[in-house]
Amino acid sequence: MIPDKEGDVILIPVDRIRVINPRVRDQAKFARIVYSIEKLGLKKPITVTANAQGPDGTQTYNLVCGQGRLEAFQRLGQREIPALVRNLSKPDSLLASLIENIARRRVRGTEQIKMIQWMQDQGNSYAEIAQRTALSEDYVKDILNMIRQGEDRLLEAVLNGKIPVTIAVRIAEGSDEQAQRALMEAYERKDMNQKTLTAFKRVLDQRRHFGRSYGSRRSRGAQRTSAESLVRAYRLECQRQKLMVKKAKLCEVRLLSVSAAFRVLVMDDDYINLLRAEQLETMPKFLAERAQQSA
Repeated sequence: MIPDKEGDVILIPVDRIRVINPRVRDQAKFARIVYSIEKLGLKKPITVTANAQGPDGTQTYNLVCGQGRLEAFQRLGQREIPALVRNLSKPDSLLASLIENIARRRVRGTEQIKMIQWMQDQGNSYAEIAQRTALSEDYVKDILNMIRQGEDRLLEAVLNGKIPVTIAVRIAEGSDEQAQRALMEAYERKDMNQKTLTAFKRVLDQRRHFGRSYGSRRSRGAQRTSAESLVRAYRLECQRQKLMVKKAKLCEVRLLSVSAAFRVLVMDDDYINLLRAEQLETMPKFLAERAQQSA
């Protein structure tokens, strides 16, 4: 069935709709979609484009957006689904599907990178990509610049919200020393907390040891440098662990000394009377247990 005009909603057999941009769905979320449609019905029709009719006159469609709703109808055994038919070319249809994915769900960083890159390859300007993805133009420009530089690891961290894009751009354009300086400046300005700083350092270490991109292959010389860096990092970690053990032993000695002194105090009647006068008749459970252990 062909609608009288574009924008009409019609009933389409579910077996005549082809998903051109399939994606893996979280099963728990999908179960909620199925339950909602089963109990409340379909709130919004799916969007499709019509293909040319086959030799036998059969009309088929390509899905633009609404994969979850379509699969829910199939799961519920429904034969037809309400659909909004739009007149789109194949590139425009794929673009609309990608934009729908960005707008309606949290995509993985690598997926969003591919979407933005694909939009630019189709001739879209920074402003057009920003408008269609609800991202700022500066953000899109920075992302595309890092894509051209092959900064996969920085991009993944930015798009997953682990690090700010402005700092990632500075790191991509500078050396490791400049990157460390940018990190400390951001931390001092309170642009990032300790947790973010730790995550950022981890990304920098991976970038330095394994390369900017996930698929990059380093030369043998670079591999030797990476191996030396790993050995150096391992030795530094061993030194750090030894220092932590020494500090732990020192803390233990000090704690034993304090516990012994505290045991003497709690056995002093004058000290106990002073605490009662200050209405400090109870003590934390931890202190009481330490006093008993010392006794």
